[in-house]
Formats: sequence, C-alpha cells, structure tokens
Amino acid sequence: MRRMDQLHVNDAVAAALHQGRPVVALESTIITHGMPYPDNLETARDVEQAIREK
Repeated sequence: MRRMDQLHVNDAVAAALHQGRPVVALESTIITHGMPYPDNLETARDVEQAIREK
C-alpha cells in the first residue's frame, strides 16, 4: 500500500494544494490536553475561522 493511500486529505485542503494556495496545519496539544471542555472546542473553532478569513 502506498503511503498516500493511508491518508485522507480534506477536499478543501486538496483544492488549496492543487491551486497553489497556502495550507495551515495546527498543533493541537493545548486544545486536546491543556484546555477544559467547552473552552477547547470554542478555541479550536475560533482559530480555524480566523485562519479561513485571512
């Protein structure tokens, strides 16, 4: 099995890569282990939205 066959790439990410647009990967340890629920979920959504608006 090829390595890429083991990885799912979101359609929006694939389109951005195909069009030469930037793609951002977020480190999530602080969200998954460092923040209490529901603050962690709200923070993750806020960060994603801020990036998408740029």
